[in-house]
Amino acid sequence: MSKLTTNDYHLLAVNAGIIGSLFIYFAIAVQLPPLTIFDIDSEKYSFGFHLTSEQAQISVVISVGILLIPFSVSSILIVSHIRMASLFTNIGFALIITTAVLILSSLSCRIPSAFFYIVMVLPAAISILTVILLFYFRQKKINQS
Repeated sequence: MSKLTTNDYHLLAVNAGIIGSLFIYFAIAVQLPPLTIFDIDSEKYSFGFHLTSEQAQISVVISVGILLIPFSVSSILIVSHIRMASLFTNIGFALIITTAVLILSSLSCRIPSAFFYIVMVLPAAISILTVILLFYFRQKKINQS
C-alpha cells in the first residue's frame, strides 16, 4: 500500500478545516431561536416560497449539511489512495460559493442597504484591493532584485 504524499496531507488538512467549520456552523444555526433573521419580512423576501421561520432555519441547516458530503467523500478517497479526491474538494468549494451567493442574496434584501454596503461590500473591496496591491508590490520588489 502506498504512502500518502505531501499534497494528500494538504488536502486532508483543508477537508478537516472545512468539515470542522461546517459543524461549528451547525451548532450555531441549531441553537438560534427561530425569531432571528429568518423571521424578518419572510412574506416579502422569500423567493416565492412562503416558509415559516422554523422552516427557513431548517432549510439553511440542511443546505449547509449537504456541503459536508463532497469534503467527506474527498477525505475517504485520499485515505483510500484514489486520485479523484481533489475533484470532490473542488465540487465542495463550488457548492460553498453557490450556497454563499444564495444566502447573501436572500438576506441582503432584508437588511438596510447602507448596512450592507458598509459592513459587507466595503470591507470585501478593501480586502481584495489590499491583496492586489501586496501582490503588485511583491512582484515589483522581486523584479528590482
